[in-house]
Amino acid sequence: MVWQVEATEEAGAVRITYDLDWLHRIMLASANSMVPFTRFSLGAEMRNRSYPRSDSPGFVLGKKKPLDKSSKAGGRQPLSNEGGIYALLGLFDEGCTGLSVPLSDVAILSKRAVCQAVLASFKRKGKSFRVEGGTRLPMERGPGWPIHGYPMVCIRGDEGQVFPSQVKNQGQWRIIQCVFGARLTLALRARRIGIEVVSREGFGSVFPTLADIPGGIRLDPGLLPPAAGAEAIIEALDFTGEFITAMLKVMPKVVPSKVPPVIKLITSLEGYGDDQLAALDRLMSALHALTNNSPKATAANYAELIGNFNGGGVACSWAFENDQVSYTLAGVLPRVQGPRKKRKPEPDDLGYGSESEYEDDDSDLKPMKKPTKGDGDKPVEVNPRLVLRKASLVSGMAALRSATLFGMWYSKWLFSKKGGAELDSKGKPLPIQSWAPYFELDHEELYESLGNKLGTRVLVFDGAPNPINIDNKPFVSARELGAIVIDTTNNTTRERAEYLAFFQGFLATSKTSRAGGLLLLVESASKHPTGGDLVHGVMRVCGTPLSVNTFFNALLKEQLTSTSVDGKTGRELNVLSLKETRFRRMMLQQRLLMRNLDLFNTGIDFDRPNLKLPGSLSLGSPLVVTPPPSQDVVVPVRSRGHDFPLLSPHNLGKVKRRVLAEPPPRVIGLPRKKKSLVSESQESGSPRDGEKEAEDLESKRKEYEALGRFSTSPSALPKLDDEGTYYEEDDIYCLQRYYLRGQPHVAVLPGISRVQWREMNRSAYSTAVHGAITTATTVIIQPLHRHRNHWALLYITLGAPNLLGRRKAKLLYIDPLNPDDVPVEDLQLLNLPFPGIEAESCTVRYQDDRDGNEALAQDSCGAWAVQLAVHLVEHDGALPAPPDNPRTAAMDLRVAHMTVIAEAKAMDLPQAPDDLSQHVGAPSPMLRRSNSVGNLSGVSRSNPLSTKKPYHEL
Repeated sequence: MVWQVEATEEAGAVRITYDLDWLHRIMLASANSMVPFTRFSLGAEMRNRSYPRSDSPGFVLGKKKPLDKSSKAGGRQPLSNEGGIYALLGLFDEGCTGLSVPLSDVAILSKRAVCQAVLASFKRKGKSFRVEGGTRLPMERGPGWPIHGYPMVCIRGDEGQVFPSQVKNQGQWRIIQCVFGARLTLALRARRIGIEVVSREGFGSVFPTLADIPGGIRLDPGLLPPAAGAEAIIEALDFTGEFITAMLKVMPKVVPSKVPPVIKLITSLEGYGDDQLAALDRLMSALHALTNNSPKATAANYAELIGNFNGGGVACSWAFENDQVSYTLAGVLPRVQGPRKKRKPEPDDLGYGSESEYEDDDSDLKPMKKPTKGDGDKPVEVNPRLVLRKASLVSGMAALRSATLFGMWYSKWLFSKKGGAELDSKGKPLPIQSWAPYFELDHEELYESLGNKLGTRVLVFDGAPNPINIDNKPFVSARELGAIVIDTTNNTTRERAEYLAFFQGFLATSKTSRAGGLLLLVESASKHPTGGDLVHGVMRVCGTPLSVNTFFNALLKEQLTSTSVDGKTGRELNVLSLKETRFRRMMLQQRLLMRNLDLFNTGIDFDRPNLKLPGSLSLGSPLVVTPPPSQDVVVPVRSRGHDFPLLSPHNLGKVKRRVLAEPPPRVIGLPRKKKSLVSESQESGSPRDGEKEAEDLESKRKEYEALGRFSTSPSALPKLDDEGTYYEEDDIYCLQRYYLRGQPHVAVLPGISRVQWREMNRSAYSTAVHGAITTATTVIIQPLHRHRNHWALLYITLGAPNLLGRRKAKLLYIDPLNPDDVPVEDLQLLNLPFPGIEAESCTVRYQDDRDGNEALAQDSCGAWAVQLAVHLVEHDGALPAPPDNPRTAAMDLRVAHMTVIAEAKAMDLPQAPDDLSQHVGAPSPMLRRSNSVGNLSGVSRSNPLSTKKPYHEL
C-alpha cells in the first residue's frame, strides 16, 4: 500500500503518490463509516443511504424558536460508527507526516488543476450542457475582490434543451449523473488511475464522487492526476452529450394515460429521502453492469436501458487491478525566501501537529492566555487589534446559518449604545448584502426574522462559489460593516488569510470603544479529504479582543444554553459530541485540516489595516487557463504564493516580486578617518559628535531641498499639452502634490537623479531631509530619473506599527515605458533607510506615444508618473488597467495637467512640523545585523530627531 504527499516549499510544489490498493481501502472505510454508500464493485447487498443533513434530530437557531427538521436547517445524526472513523484516519496518517500545509489545501489545489485542464481542452458540442468550475472568476464578473475557483467540475444545462426537459429537473439530471459516472469509471480504469466513481450526495473525498445540483451535476475529481484525469473526464463528457441526444427518441413528447417506465424512473429519483437515494443506487448498479459487461455499448444502448428500466438493482463487480498514481503540482505553494529559525518544541497535549520544524523570524503571534479545550485548535492573538477564535458545529450548514444570524445580532449590538460604534448614518440598517452565497442559505429569511433591524450591516459571500450561485448583477459593498461572513469551504489556507487581511478595512471601527466589526470565516468539513465522514462545520471569529469575546460570551454561549419551544437546547443539537471532537483532534494532528495558526504562517501581512474598496471592477484581468502537458509529471498551475501582490490583491497578474538583498558595505569613495586630536575616551559621546551628525543631516537636507527650488517662476509655464514636450522634475513634483494635497498621510517628494540616489544613507527618508515625512506618513511618492531623459515611479507604503512599534515598508516600482527594466541593484539601497523592505515591480506597460513604433522618441513618462501616483493613492495601491489607446490617454492627461499646472506651482513647499515628536529619524544601526552596517555611522543619541523610535523600522 502506497500513500505519500510531499510539499516542497523551496520549489513551491506538491508531489502526490498513491496506489489503487490504498484508494480501495479508503473507499471501503468510507463506505462503512458515518454516512454509508453502496459500492457496486464489492457485489454487496443493496442498502439505503441517508442524506448527511437529516430530518432528525433537527437544528435550533434563535431564542425560543421551534425545532427545524428540514434538510437545509443544518441538523444531522450524531456519529454512529466509531470504528470506521478510526480505520479511515489510520489510512491517512503516515503519508501526511511533516506536511507544511494541510492536506485539505493540497486536495483543493489538485482538484482545481483537474478542472482547469478539463476547461482548457473540452470542446462543447451542441447545446445540451456547458462545463464550468476550477478557474478564478474574472474581476468584471466578481464583486470587486478576488474570487477563487470552485474545485469541482460542474455540468450545467441551458434553457431550451429537450433533455432534461426542464433545466432544474432533478430526476432527469440524476439519470445523466449515473450515465456520466459509469462512463467515467470505464475511462479511469482504462488509464489505470481509478477504481469507480461514486454517487455520494454532498461529499468530497480523495476518490471521484458525483452529486446533482440545481440545473446540473457536479464531479469532485478527488486526487486524480490532472492531465490523465482530464482526458478521462472529457471522454465521459463527450459520451454523455451523445446520450442526451439519444434520449430525445426515448422521452415521450406527450405523457400518455399509462405512464411509461422512463417517467416513473424520473419521478422516483426526485428528492433526498432514503427511497430516492436507494433508487439512484439501483439505477447506478444497472449502468455499471452495462458498462462493465459491454464496454463498447453506444449511447443509444444506454438510452434504451433508461427507457425500459424497471427500477431493480443489478449485480455488478468490477475486477480490482492495482497500479500506482504519481503527479506533481508545480508553483502552488508560497516559496521559502530565506532561512528560518528552529521552532520551539511544543508540549504533546496541545492537540495539533506542528506546521514544520521551522518558523519565521520575529513572529509576533501570541497564544491566548486561556487554556484550550476541545480539539486543541487554540485561539491566536495576532496583535492588539486582531485575535482569532473558532467554534465547531455539527455541520457546515449549521455553521453558515449560525454565523449569518449571529453576525446580524452582533452588528445590532455594535451600533447600539452598549457597542459604542457610530456612523454618520447612526447605524442605519441595510438590506443584507450577499454575493453568490450557497443556494440553500436562508440569509434573507434570517434577516426578516430580526424584527427591529436598526444597526444591521452585514455582508455574506462565498470565497470560491459554485457557478450556479453566481449571477452577473453589478455589486458594490458598503463600508463600516458590523459583520462579514465568508464561506471559505473551498478556499485554501492562503486564500483565507488573504481575505482576513483584506476585509479588515471593510469593518466598522469605533473611537469610543475597542469593539469593532467582526469577520467570520466559515467552512464545512464535508469537502475535506476524508470525504465528509465528519461533517462538522467550523466558524472562525476574527476581530478585536472585545469584539470576539462579546460574540462568544453574549451571543454564542447564550444561544447554546437557550431552549427551543420543543425543550431541546442548542448545546444538545448544535455542537460536536465528545467523540467527534476527539476525531477532529486526530485530523488536526495528522495535518488533514487547517488549524487557526496556519492562517498566520502564509506570508500575509496583517499589520496594514483600512484597505479601500477599489472604485472600478476593471482592475483585474481574467484568468488564462494553461493547457496541461501530455504527461502527468508536472502540471502547470497558476502560482498562488510567490507573486501574490504586496499592496493590493487587484494587482494579481500585474506585478512581479523582487528580492532586494542588503547592499554591501561601502568601502570605495569613503574618506579615510583622520586621527583624532583628543583621546578616544574624550571623543566618545562628546557634543562634537552630535554637532557633526547634525551638520551631515543639514547638508543632506539642503541637497534634497534644492530639488524643490525651481529655476522658472510660476508665470513661465510649460506647454504640457504639446505632444513632444517633456515633463521637467518640478512639473511632476508640483502636479503630484496638487492632486494629492488632500491626503495628509502621503508624502510627495521631489524627483531624484541616479547620482543622488547612489548617495543613499539611513537618513535619506527622515524628517530632517524631507519636511513632508512625519510619523503620520503611510505612503511615500518618489519619482526616479533614469537614463538621462526618463522617469520611473517609486510607491512606498508603511504598515501599521506592530507590538514593538516597528512598521514594514513595501515598494512598488513602476516604469511606464519599460516594465522589464528594473534597477534591482540601485533599489537595494532602500534597505538602508527601510531595513528589510519588500519589493515588487509593475509588469504592465502604460506608455506608448508612437503607436508601437519603438524607433521614435517617447515623451509622456512624466504624465504617467503623475497619473499612476494619484491612482495608486486613491485606490489603495491598486494599479489601473492599461489604456486601450496609450497615445490618446497620454494626450488626455497632458490636457488635464495643463489646466492646473499654474495653481500647482503656486503651492508652498512642505515644512517639517514644529512638534519634534512627529519627526522621523534614521533607523538605528544597532537593530541591524552587523554585516549590513558596514562603515555607515548612526544618528547620535544627542540628536533630538533620533530619540523617537523610527516609524519604518523593522
